[in-house]
Amino acid sequence: MIDGYQSLLASLAAAAVIAGYAHSALAGEGGCAATNAGTLNATISASGTATRQISLESGDLLTFSATSATVALVGGEGAPATLVGGTTTSATFKAPEAGSYSFQYSAAVGAGSIRVTCLSTQTEAANAAFLERRKALLNSREPDRLRIDRAPTPIANGDKPLSSNVSVGDNGRANGVEFSVSLSEITAAAQGNKKVDPGIVDFWLEGRMQAYDSSLDTGNNLSVLYLGTRSMLSPDIMVGALAQLDRGVETFDQDTPEMAARGWMLGPYMSMKLGPGVVFDTRAAWGETENAVASAAIDDSLTARRLVRSKLTGTREFGGWKVAPSVGLVYIEDALRDSATNETKAVGTGKVEVLPEISKRFALDDQTFIEPRAAVGAFVGFDDLQALNPAVTTVGPTDVQLKAEAGVAVGLKDGAKLNATGGVESGTASTADNWMGRLQLNVPLGK
Repeated sequence: MIDGYQSLLASLAAAAVIAGYAHSALAGEGGCAATNAGTLNATISASGTATRQISLESGDLLTFSATSATVALVGGEGAPATLVGGTTTSATFKAPEAGSYSFQYSAAVGAGSIRVTCLSTQTEAANAAFLERRKALLNSREPDRLRIDRAPTPIANGDKPLSSNVSVGDNGRANGVEFSVSLSEITAAAQGNKKVDPGIVDFWLEGRMQAYDSSLDTGNNLSVLYLGTRSMLSPDIMVGALAQLDRGVETFDQDTPEMAARGWMLGPYMSMKLGPGVVFDTRAAWGETENAVASAAIDDSLTARRLVRSKLTGTREFGGWKVAPSVGLVYIEDALRDSATNETKAVGTGKVEVLPEISKRFALDDQTFIEPRAAVGAFVGFDDLQALNPAVTTVGPTDVQLKAEAGVAVGLKDGAKLNATGGVESGTASTADNWMGRLQLNVPLGK
């Protein structure tokens, strides 16, 4: 009986070992995640060979780096094929279809080694989408202090010249922080909130950190810091210089745990009052951007970037309703990853937009207000500034797309404000309509 029991235990142990071995073998075919963990790496003795097998999705890209060794595809679509041999020491292989692929390594003289990294199609798509989102977020908003007709930012505490607020999303969690201050405001606070002449040049600082959601990842945020100068050439003309630092981060739940990009730009700006309620704003900037993604296969070199933005806005009031039609141009070149070379290059995105807006503030009592707003217009997108040159017929803009926005704000004067907004942009022949909506609570800090 004891012998039989011991035999049973031995059989179970052997089965467990076999099952563990089988599981390990399957784990070795775990695609890009397993490859980046070292599954395909090998060290080969003199005149030796080794074979490695991996399961890949269509479009997964392997990068082989060999030292005193050759690499050949011996199993899977495209086999047989020599990838590394002769004078070559590195090569890439993109899986033409989903399936299992086998590679044979050989060392002719002396010991050799092979190191392999993998860029998955999911990572490639997530990285490209992240860079586009970052560019769109930077494109969608400018610092408030660039406009000559900006309303003074209320300071929650007169002894603290820093104006700041925190926004809360519809999930009840803080999703953004903003702040703004100028040298003249600091001086005024130091002198007991007396009015201070900013002189020929005033310096100001403005920044924001905003969290956002996307369909591919979580833990996303964009931080932007602006440092500018302000000079009044006349009561109707304001000029200055602006430096911008920005950084975007997204956390992806696949084999690339974090994607990040940072950059800077510097250039002049101008804001002019052309007539009662008519303002023209323009800005240009140049700089560099750098990707910092967690993948050895993606190039992270500095890439040139530039920005051109102009907007003409007219504001009129009719029976308490504020009507503000506008015509704007924005174009930004920023980094986008080239899937063919795994390197980054500058790619442009721009649009010309006509967007009339109407709004009115209703006082509910001495402190509380409600302010509905709506805007309906159209825009034309383009990816090269030459599209705006009528003499160039080889580059053209996209079709006209419609845009509509609506929202309502409820808040306290110089206090908390709740914004609910929604909108839609019509798609093109190859893209769907883009619907958006947001609920946000802004709370001034410092009180």
